[in-house]
Amino acid sequence: MRNLSAFLCLFIAFWNFSQEEVTFHPTDISFDLNRMKTLDFGTDSLDGDKVLFQLFPAPMQEEDPELSDWKTSAFWSCSSCSRYDFVSYEDDEITEKETLPYAANYTWCTNILYYQSEKGSLRAIVSFSTSQMNDGTGRFTRGLLSLANFEKQHGTWKLMNFEPFVNFQGSFTQASPVDEVIIGENGKIYFLIHGGEANGVSAEEYWPLYQGLYILDGESLKEIFHQQAASCSENGEAVGSNWITAVKKIKGTSEGVQFILETKGLLVKEFDWYRPGMLQFISKEDFDQLPPRFEFEAVQHVTKPEKGLKVEKPLVSVTYKNETGTVRKQIIETQNTPVK
Repeated sequence: MRNLSAFLCLFIAFWNFSQEEVTFHPTDISFDLNRMKTLDFGTDSLDGDKVLFQLFPAPMQEEDPELSDWKTSAFWSCSSCSRYDFVSYEDDEITEKETLPYAANYTWCTNILYYQSEKGSLRAIVSFSTSQMNDGTGRFTRGLLSLANFEKQHGTWKLMNFEPFVNFQGSFTQASPVDEVIIGENGKIYFLIHGGEANGVSAEEYWPLYQGLYILDGESLKEIFHQQAASCSENGEAVGSNWITAVKKIKGTSEGVQFILETKGLLVKEFDWYRPGMLQFISKEDFDQLPPRFEFEAVQHVTKPEKGLKVEKPLVSVTYKNETGTVRKQIIETQNTPVK
């Protein structure tokens, strides 16, 4: 009887142990750029997953329930990393604050964009996104953008620079990647991101699709400037409002690098969820006097000196039909800062 009791106790203990949830711990890594520059990235087209695990050497275990079958992710921590606060503002009030990296981080490759340097050499900018979740859910859940810049030298890919903490934006746990490269009149390279705000995805049919515009320095990979609601497209029942912002020119001035931005499109007040970035400089009184729908053009100069950022008030013109059907074009006075 005693043997039976002992057997039952042992069986119950084993069963309870087998039911305990297994905890998977991230691999502790560091970001040593000098070490990374010695790695072999091959001679063919870059493989995003291979580059991921070379820069984030922390593959997930096959038994980990967080393992995703639709993307390959690294699972890491960084005890030697400095912590960075990424803050979002609305009306000068902090609406969101994230301190990164997290205690446990999931990272995956989101895009590889090949381009020619100012001297004609082949390069590639590789984008990564990091989140504390690996399920790709949450329309307002942003991601951390990391960037790696490569150049093909003597037939072999060489890492030029790597920035693990570029900015914090996007949606569904994923930061929008670099999707455009521009060479300015000053001969320098700049990276653009069209996205950041819900990644151009809407969960509701009455909500237009908005995207921000990010300008990044091609050498440091740091963010220079970000304009909210830089573009808008129709979605479901939200028809009419449609605009886009383009970087028309980048040139050197005595004050620093100057970016000339242009926004063109149509705004329908019925779906005025987010006003175009440049139209946010129009006073409430002047905006209320505009008709229910109007076309507009806006130009803005943004200058980046050695320190700080100079954002000039935009020049805005609107075109619409008045009550008699006559087409009218009007220059709108703008403020020095966005109107709250």
